[in-house]
Amino acid sequence: MENTCDARQPGGMILALGELLIDLIPARDGMRLEDEGPVIKTASGSAGIFACAAALLGGNSGFIGKVGQDSLSRMATHVLREQGVDLSHLVQTDEGQLGLAFLEYLPEGRNYQYYRKNSVGSTLSADDLDEAYIAAAFAIHFPGMLLELTPQMRGACQKAVEIARANGVLVSFDPNIRRELTSNEAARERLLWAVRNADIVAPTLEEGRIVTGEREIGAVLRALHAMGPRVVALTRDKDGAVLSRDGLVAFAPGIDQPPIDPTGAGDTLAAALCVGVREGMDLARLACFCNCAGTLAIRHKGAIGMALPTRAEVEALMASGVCPVTTTRLNELT
Repeated sequence: MENTCDARQPGGMILALGELLIDLIPARDGMRLEDEGPVIKTASGSAGIFACAAALLGGNSGFIGKVGQDSLSRMATHVLREQGVDLSHLVQTDEGQLGLAFLEYLPEGRNYQYYRKNSVGSTLSADDLDEAYIAAAFAIHFPGMLLELTPQMRGACQKAVEIARANGVLVSFDPNIRRELTSNEAARERLLWAVRNADIVAPTLEEGRIVTGEREIGAVLRALHAMGPRVVALTRDKDGAVLSRDGLVAFAPGIDQPPIDPTGAGDTLAAALCVGVREGMDLARLACFCNCAGTLAIRHKGAIGMALPTRAEVEALMASGVCPVTTTRLNELT
Protein backbone atom coordinates (compact mmCIF):
# COMPACT_ATOMS: atom_id res chain seq x y z
CA MET A 1 0.00 0.00 0.00
CA GLU A 2 1.34 3.46 -0.93
CA ASN A 3 2.29 5.69 1.99
CA THR A 4 -0.11 8.62 2.24
CA CYS A 5 -1.27 11.31 4.61
CA ASP A 6 -4.80 11.25 3.26
CA ALA A 7 -6.16 9.13 6.11
CA ARG A 8 -9.65 7.66 6.01
CA GLN A 9 -10.41 8.66 9.59
CA PRO A 10 -9.99 12.48 9.76
CA GLY A 11 -11.87 12.58 13.05
CA GLY A 12 -10.12 9.53 14.49
CA MET A 13 -7.81 9.43 17.47
CA ILE A 14 -4.04 9.82 17.57
CA LEU A 15 -2.81 6.64 19.24
CA ALA A 16 0.55 5.84 20.80
CA LEU A 17 1.80 2.31 21.39
CA GLY A 18 4.56 1.64 23.89
CA GLU A 19 5.84 1.08 27.40
CA LEU A 20 5.16 3.31 30.38
CA LEU A 21 8.02 3.88 32.81
CA ILE A 22 8.69 5.81 35.97
CA ASP A 23 11.62 8.24 35.74
CA LEU A 24 13.58 9.08 38.87
CA ILE A 25 15.35 12.40 38.35
CA PRO A 26 17.93 14.00 40.68
CA ALA A 27 16.40 16.92 42.52
CA ARG A 28 19.80 18.44 43.29
CA ASP A 29 22.07 19.92 40.63
CA GLY A 30 25.16 17.81 40.03
CA MET A 31 23.71 14.77 41.77
CA ARG A 32 24.98 11.46 40.37
CA LEU A 33 23.26 8.08 40.41
CA GLU A 34 25.57 6.82 43.14
CA ASP A 35 24.85 9.83 45.36
CA GLU A 36 22.33 9.82 48.16
CA GLY A 37 19.65 12.46 47.99
CA PRO A 38 16.14 13.38 46.88
CA VAL A 39 14.72 12.43 43.50
CA ILE A 40 11.73 13.59 41.47
CA LYS A 41 9.37 10.78 40.49
CA THR A 42 7.54 11.23 37.19
CA ALA A 43 5.58 9.06 34.77
CA SER A 44 7.48 8.66 31.52
CA GLY A 45 8.17 6.44 28.54
CA SER A 46 8.47 7.84 25.02
CA ALA A 47 5.03 6.73 23.80
CA GLY A 48 3.37 7.88 27.03
CA ILE A 49 4.94 11.32 26.67
CA PHE A 50 3.78 11.44 23.05
CA ALA A 51 0.19 10.55 24.01
CA CYS A 52 0.05 13.18 26.77
CA ALA A 53 1.63 15.85 24.58
CA ALA A 54 -0.88 15.14 21.80
CA ALA A 55 -3.77 15.47 24.26
CA LEU A 56 -2.46 18.75 25.68
CA LEU A 57 -1.92 20.14 22.18
CA GLY A 58 -5.51 19.56 21.17
CA GLY A 59 -5.39 16.05 19.77
CA ASN A 60 -7.78 13.31 20.78
CA SER A 61 -5.19 10.79 21.94
CA GLY A 62 -5.12 7.25 23.29
CA PHE A 63 -2.42 4.99 24.68
CA ILE A 64 -1.96 1.28 23.95
CA GLY A 65 0.21 -0.57 26.44
CA LYS A 66 0.27 -2.83 29.48
CA VAL A 67 0.53 -2.04 33.19
CA GLY A 68 0.49 -4.04 36.41
CA GLN A 69 -1.37 -3.86 39.71
CA ASP A 70 1.60 -2.24 41.50
CA SER A 71 1.58 1.27 42.98
CA LEU A 72 3.75 2.76 40.24
CA SER A 73 1.46 1.35 37.54
CA ARG A 74 -1.42 3.05 39.31
CA MET A 75 0.55 6.29 39.43
CA ALA A 76 1.34 6.26 35.71
CA THR A 77 -2.24 5.36 34.81
CA HIS A 78 -3.62 8.15 36.98
CA VAL A 79 -1.27 10.75 35.49
CA LEU A 80 -2.06 9.81 31.88
CA ARG A 81 -5.77 9.91 32.57
CA GLU A 82 -5.38 13.35 34.18
CA GLN A 83 -3.68 14.58 31.01
CA GLY A 84 -6.73 13.60 28.98
CA VAL A 85 -5.41 10.41 27.35
CA ASP A 86 -7.89 7.65 26.52
CA LEU A 87 -6.91 4.47 28.37
CA SER A 88 -9.82 2.29 27.30
CA HIS A 89 -7.38 -0.13 25.65
CA LEU A 90 -4.67 -0.16 28.30
CA VAL A 91 -4.14 -3.78 29.35
CA GLN A 92 -3.90 -4.41 33.08
CA THR A 93 -2.41 -7.60 34.47
CA ASP A 94 -1.19 -8.93 37.80
CA GLU A 95 1.95 -10.34 36.17
CA GLY A 96 4.83 -7.91 36.57
CA GLN A 97 5.61 -4.36 37.62
CA LEU A 98 6.31 -1.10 35.82
CA GLY A 99 9.90 -0.47 34.75
CA LEU A 100 12.10 2.25 36.24
CA ALA A 101 14.60 4.65 34.69
CA PHE A 102 17.13 6.51 36.82
CA LEU A 103 18.53 9.65 35.22
CA GLU A 104 21.61 11.77 35.79
CA TYR A 105 22.85 14.89 34.02
CA LEU A 106 26.47 14.71 32.90
CA PRO A 107 28.58 17.37 31.11
CA GLU A 108 28.30 15.31 27.90
CA GLY A 109 24.53 14.85 28.25
CA ARG A 110 21.93 12.70 30.00
CA ASN A 111 22.65 9.20 31.21
CA TYR A 112 19.89 6.66 31.86
CA GLN A 113 20.14 3.53 33.96
CA TYR A 114 17.15 1.26 33.40
CA TYR A 115 15.55 -1.30 35.69
CA ARG A 116 13.08 -2.76 33.21
CA LYS A 117 14.05 -6.40 32.59
CA ASN A 118 10.78 -8.37 32.45
CA SER A 119 8.85 -5.16 33.12
CA VAL A 120 5.12 -5.48 32.63
CA GLY A 121 5.10 -2.87 29.88
CA SER A 122 7.59 -4.83 27.79
CA THR A 123 5.24 -7.84 27.62
CA LEU A 124 2.63 -6.17 25.41
CA SER A 125 2.00 -8.53 22.49
CA ALA A 126 0.11 -8.63 19.21
CA ASP A 127 -2.65 -10.61 20.94
CA ASP A 128 -3.29 -7.64 23.25
CA LEU A 129 -4.26 -5.33 20.38
CA ASP A 130 -7.83 -4.42 19.44
CA GLU A 131 -7.91 -4.25 15.66
CA ALA A 132 -11.09 -2.15 15.54
CA TYR A 133 -9.62 0.48 17.89
CA ILE A 134 -6.55 0.94 15.70
CA ALA A 135 -8.51 0.74 12.43
CA ALA A 136 -10.73 3.66 13.53
CA ALA A 137 -7.79 5.94 14.41
CA PHE A 138 -6.35 8.87 12.51
CA ALA A 139 -2.78 7.83 13.26
CA ILE A 140 -0.74 5.46 15.39
CA HIS A 141 2.73 6.31 16.66
CA PHE A 142 5.54 4.19 18.08
CA PRO A 143 9.23 4.73 18.95
CA GLY A 144 11.95 2.61 17.40
CA MET A 145 13.36 1.34 20.70
CA LEU A 146 10.32 -0.92 21.04
CA LEU A 147 11.49 -3.05 18.13
CA GLU A 148 14.47 -4.17 20.23
CA LEU A 149 12.81 -4.26 23.66
CA THR A 150 11.28 -7.77 23.62
CA PRO A 151 10.01 -10.15 20.93
CA GLN A 152 6.46 -9.63 22.25
CA MET A 153 6.65 -5.85 21.93
CA ARG A 154 8.22 -6.14 18.49
CA GLY A 155 5.30 -8.31 17.41
CA ALA A 156 2.84 -5.76 18.80
CA CYS A 157 4.47 -2.99 16.77
CA GLN A 158 4.46 -5.06 13.61
CA LYS A 159 0.82 -6.03 14.06
CA ALA A 160 -0.21 -2.42 14.76
CA VAL A 161 1.50 -1.27 11.57
CA GLU A 162 -0.17 -4.07 9.61
CA ILE A 163 -3.61 -3.03 10.89
CA ALA A 164 -2.94 0.64 10.23
CA ARG A 165 -1.69 0.10 6.69
CA ALA A 166 -4.71 -2.07 5.85
CA ASN A 167 -7.15 0.58 7.08
CA GLY A 168 -5.69 3.86 5.83
CA VAL A 169 -4.48 4.89 9.29
CA LEU A 170 -1.32 7.00 9.31
CA VAL A 171 1.79 5.45 10.82
CA SER A 172 4.06 7.82 12.74
CA PHE A 173 7.55 6.65 13.67
CA ASP A 174 10.34 8.09 15.79
CA PRO A 175 13.54 6.08 15.14
CA ASN A 176 14.95 6.77 18.62
CA ILE A 177 18.13 4.97 17.60
CA ARG A 178 20.37 3.42 20.22
CA ARG A 179 23.97 3.73 19.12
CA GLU A 180 24.87 0.30 20.45
CA LEU A 181 22.45 -1.21 17.91
CA THR A 182 23.72 0.61 14.82
CA SER A 183 26.18 -2.22 14.06
CA ASN A 184 23.53 -4.91 14.52
CA GLU A 185 22.36 -5.79 11.02
CA ALA A 186 19.09 -7.42 12.14
CA ALA A 187 18.21 -4.38 14.26
CA ARG A 188 19.02 -2.08 11.34
CA GLU A 189 16.74 -4.06 9.03
CA ARG A 190 13.90 -3.71 11.54
CA LEU A 191 14.56 0.03 11.73
CA LEU A 192 14.46 0.35 7.95
CA TRP A 193 11.25 -1.69 7.82
CA ALA A 194 9.61 0.78 10.19
CA VAL A 195 10.73 3.81 8.18
CA ARG A 196 9.49 2.25 4.93
CA ASN A 197 6.07 1.59 6.47
CA ALA A 198 5.70 5.05 8.04
CA ASP A 199 3.80 8.01 6.65
CA ILE A 200 5.37 10.42 9.16
CA VAL A 201 8.90 10.17 10.59
CA ALA A 202 10.59 12.44 13.12
CA PRO A 203 14.27 11.53 13.53
CA THR A 204 17.05 13.76 14.72
CA LEU A 205 19.28 14.97 11.91
CA GLU A 206 21.97 12.54 13.08
CA GLU A 207 19.45 9.67 13.07
CA GLY A 208 18.43 10.67 9.56
CA ARG A 209 22.06 10.43 8.52
CA ILE A 210 22.40 6.99 10.11
CA VAL A 211 19.26 5.72 8.37
CA THR A 212 20.09 7.10 4.92
CA GLY A 213 23.89 7.21 4.82
CA GLU A 214 23.65 10.80 3.56
CA ARG A 215 25.15 13.90 5.22
CA GLU A 216 23.57 17.06 3.83
CA ILE A 217 20.04 18.00 4.92
CA GLY A 218 18.61 17.98 1.41
CA ALA A 219 20.08 14.59 0.61
CA VAL A 220 18.84 13.14 3.92
CA LEU A 221 15.31 14.43 3.28
CA ARG A 222 15.19 13.12 -0.29
CA ALA A 223 16.46 9.70 0.81
CA LEU A 224 13.91 9.46 3.62
CA HIS A 225 11.05 10.43 1.29
CA ALA A 226 12.26 7.86 -1.24
CA MET A 227 11.89 5.19 1.45
CA GLY A 228 8.18 5.97 1.83
CA PRO A 229 7.30 8.69 4.38
CA ARG A 230 5.46 11.68 3.00
CA VAL A 231 6.08 13.92 6.03
CA VAL A 232 9.59 14.19 7.52
CA ALA A 233 10.71 16.26 10.51
CA LEU A 234 14.42 16.48 11.30
CA THR A 235 15.10 17.80 14.78
CA ARG A 236 18.35 19.70 15.38
CA ASP A 237 18.40 20.40 19.13
CA LYS A 238 19.27 24.07 19.73
CA ASP A 239 19.24 24.73 15.97
CA GLY A 240 15.51 24.08 15.60
CA ALA A 241 13.81 21.73 13.15
CA VAL A 242 13.39 21.10 9.43
CA LEU A 243 10.09 19.81 8.03
CA SER A 244 9.53 18.46 4.55
CA ARG A 245 6.33 17.53 2.70
CA ASP A 246 5.27 17.37 -0.93
CA GLY A 247 8.50 18.89 -2.27
CA LEU A 248 8.50 21.86 0.11
CA VAL A 249 10.92 22.30 3.03
CA ALA A 250 10.41 24.57 6.07
CA PHE A 251 13.27 25.65 8.34
CA ALA A 252 12.30 26.61 11.91
CA PRO A 253 15.21 28.23 13.75
CA GLY A 254 16.39 27.46 17.25
CA ILE A 255 14.63 29.37 20.02
CA ASP A 256 16.61 30.82 22.91
CA GLN A 257 15.25 28.74 25.78
CA PRO A 258 17.66 27.58 28.51
CA PRO A 259 17.38 23.77 28.67
CA ILE A 260 16.45 22.58 32.14
CA ASP A 261 15.62 19.01 31.05
CA PRO A 262 15.35 17.94 27.40
CA THR A 263 13.46 14.73 28.28
CA GLY A 264 10.39 14.48 26.08
CA ALA A 265 11.24 17.33 23.69
CA GLY A 266 11.43 15.01 20.68
CA ASP A 267 8.29 13.14 21.70
CA THR A 268 6.45 16.45 22.10
CA LEU A 269 7.56 17.62 18.66
CA ALA A 270 6.43 14.31 17.13
CA ALA A 271 3.05 14.69 18.84
CA ALA A 272 2.70 18.25 17.55
CA LEU A 273 3.52 16.95 14.08
CA CYS A 274 0.63 14.48 14.15
CA VAL A 275 -1.76 17.05 15.64
CA GLY A 276 -0.82 19.60 13.00
CA VAL A 277 -1.15 17.13 10.14
CA ARG A 278 -4.56 16.12 11.42
CA GLU A 279 -5.62 19.79 11.53
CA GLY A 280 -4.37 20.38 7.99
CA MET A 281 -1.79 23.05 8.91
CA ASP A 282 0.27 24.42 6.04
CA LEU A 283 3.94 23.48 6.23
CA ALA A 284 5.26 26.79 7.56
CA ARG A 285 2.74 26.91 10.40
CA LEU A 286 3.29 23.23 11.10
CA ALA A 287 7.05 23.78 11.42
CA CYS A 288 6.55 26.68 13.82
CA PHE A 289 3.99 24.73 15.85
CA CYS A 290 6.27 21.70 16.20
CA ASN A 291 9.37 23.74 16.96
CA CYS A 292 7.65 25.82 19.64
CA ALA A 293 6.08 22.75 21.25
CA GLY A 294 9.40 20.91 21.43
CA THR A 295 11.16 23.98 22.81
CA LEU A 296 8.65 24.48 25.62
CA ALA A 297 9.09 20.88 26.76
CA ILE A 298 12.64 21.58 28.01
CA ARG A 299 11.68 24.23 30.62
CA HIS A 300 11.20 21.98 33.65
CA LYS A 301 12.52 18.75 35.12
CA GLY A 302 10.29 15.76 34.59
CA ALA A 303 8.01 14.89 31.72
CA ILE A 304 4.37 13.82 32.03
CA GLY A 305 2.43 16.09 34.34
CA MET A 306 5.45 18.35 34.91
CA ALA A 307 6.98 19.73 31.74
CA LEU A 308 4.71 19.23 28.72
CA PRO A 309 3.24 22.42 27.21
CA THR A 310 -0.41 23.21 26.62
CA ARG A 311 -1.84 24.34 23.29
CA ALA A 312 -2.28 27.87 24.67
CA GLU A 313 1.39 28.05 25.69
CA VAL A 314 2.53 26.89 22.28
CA GLU A 315 0.31 29.36 20.44
CA ALA A 316 1.51 32.20 22.67
CA LEU A 317 5.13 31.39 21.82
CA MET A 318 4.25 31.18 18.13
CA ALA A 319 2.55 34.59 18.30
CA SER A 320 5.62 36.16 19.94
CA GLY A 321 7.52 36.00 16.66
CA VAL A 322 10.52 34.05 17.99
CA CYS A 323 10.17 31.37 15.31
CA PRO A 324 10.32 32.94 11.83
CA VAL A 325 10.04 30.07 9.36
CA THR A 326 11.64 30.10 5.92
CA THR A 327 10.67 27.75 3.10
CA THR A 328 12.32 26.46 -0.04
CA ARG A 329 11.83 23.73 -2.59
CA LEU A 330 13.37 20.36 -1.75
CA ASN A 331 14.99 20.10 -5.17
CA GLU A 332 16.87 23.35 -4.48
CA LEU A 333 18.65 21.96 -1.38
CA THR A 334 22.01 20.24 -1.57
